[in-house]
Amino acid sequence: MRSAVSPEISQLRAQLTRLARRLRQEARNDPASWARMLVISAIDRLGDAATPSAIARAEDMRSSQVAALLRDLAASGLVLRRPHGIDRRMTRLALTAAGHAILGESRHRRDAWLADAMAAHLTEEERGRLLQAGLLLDRLVAPTVP
Repeated sequence: MRSAVSPEISQLRAQLTRLARRLRQEARNDPASWARMLVISAIDRLGDAATPSAIARAEDMRSSQVAALLRDLAASGLVLRRPHGIDRRMTRLALTAAGHAILGESRHRRDAWLADAMAAHLTEEERGRLLQAGLLLDRLVAPTVP
């Protein structure tokens, strides 16, 4: 059974969407490079479990789209492909030093914008409350256990 949706919930969703859009803009990536950054970020987040199929699942992308992005990222020297130690049909992925650097720069630009925006528009108390709200947001997006 679906829950009733209040106007406040719709407003919160719209606010989170605008914030996510602004953070993408602050990363200074065009739409094509944003997809590349999603894949780079997924490889970093998944660590040793980073495979093309795991990235496709994690980012809700088509396998063919992930494959094309991985070819581009490997050709650009941002990603390394390694055969799986046991199952040679599988490919493990890792970021190169250049891949880590690009990811770090993108994250830093977004973090700096957010810190500056919070300092410019929020009181110290409001900044603290917003950081606490982040912990609640983490609980909302955590994987659910059946």
